[in-house]
Amino acid sequence: MTALLGSRGTGQAGRPTWWASLVVRSAALPLPSEHRWRYRQEFLAELYGMTPAEQRHHASGVLSRVVALRVALSEPDRLMNKEATMTTPWRCRLRLHRWQRLHNPQGGWYRECTGCGKQDDFMRRGPGDTFGGGQGP
Repeated sequence: MTALLGSRGTGQAGRPTWWASLVVRSAALPLPSEHRWRYRQEFLAELYGMTPAEQRHHASGVLSRVVALRVALSEPDRLMNKEATMTTPWRCRLRLHRWQRLHNPQGGWYRECTGCGKQDDFMRRGPGDTFGGGQGP
């Protein structure tokens, strides 16, 4: 009995309204066919126990994010570059690397960032390749 009263105790929460269930069922239509039924059921289940105002807010949120969900489900490789960028340390994104000097098998030296792994062959630089120094073209 208390589950039907919802979190606010108003007696208005419980089953989804017809328009909220219609909206979230329609939101599942653009999704790939192999995922459509699962997300339709999930969207509907989330509506239970919400007041009509909460259902309206939730349904509009589902509608506004369904295109991003479709891209994530149909093209997961497209998002991997973005995830890889987000895992790069913030210092490296600002080009403030922490360099470590290493020796390569050919006998030369190079440096590698300890945060992101970026490599720099700093021994091959000429006098004009440094910031603020050398001659311009």
